[in-house]
Amino acid sequence: MGIFSGVYPDHQTTRPQAQSYDDARVVDRLAEIQARAAWDGSLHPLAQQMAAAFMAAIVRAGCPDRRIRVCDVGGGLGGSRNAMAGLLGGTIHLDWDIVETPALARVGNERFACPDIRFHDSLDALQDREHDIIIASGVLQYLPDPAAVFARLARHPHHHLVLNRFPVRHGPDGAQDDICTIQDLAALLPGVSVPHWCFSRPLWQCLIERSHTCVAHWTDDFDGRHPLPDGSEVSFVGMLLSRGIGQ
Repeated sequence: MGIFSGVYPDHQTTRPQAQSYDDARVVDRLAEIQARAAWDGSLHPLAQQMAAAFMAAIVRAGCPDRRIRVCDVGGGLGGSRNAMAGLLGGTIHLDWDIVETPALARVGNERFACPDIRFHDSLDALQDREHDIIIASGVLQYLPDPAAVFARLARHPHHHLVLNRFPVRHGPDGAQDDICTIQDLAALLPGVSVPHWCFSRPLWQCLIERSHTCVAHWTDDFDGRHPLPDGSEVSFVGMLLSRGIGQ
């Protein structure tokens, strides 16, 4: 059996079988991992992809004041920020906003926040802050209405958007529709499952191209393809996107 089960019309219908990332067990586990984390110079494959896209966005942005303002949507408790800060070694100042679930944002502010790292429990909490880079890595698929959130991010002032760990479907029919499944989080915490969208590449390509141009794209070949209950498969991709003029 794979890590994805069932086909559901939306997140609401998965609730009898699934939990959420605000589950106390998940929050405690993520806090435990973050508390032990320390920069040692090693980058696993997913972090390598993030680093390459992030560095390209910095170069393209120019950062004349040696400061980069980042909005990390679904950024957990700051793992990506710590890795990027370790790589940069203080040569560029990172001003980092993390948007997370209410429970994770609360723990983040209590245990991991500092003047340059802030945790918010909604996009509304950002108010009118502008950002050079938005990161959305492994997050849209866990939201009830991912297309609406992407459209909201597209309107937020920024220059580049790193869309990473983005699940796209593959199937004989061209996988024309998004489908909602349940993902087993056993690798993180046995006994916990969460709703997980698997996206139609054609649908999302049209959505993304309304506001952004793709600068670069990549695949998580190290992770392969995962079978889905409807006979299709899902794999994970990433994109460095440049926001269109006038958006």
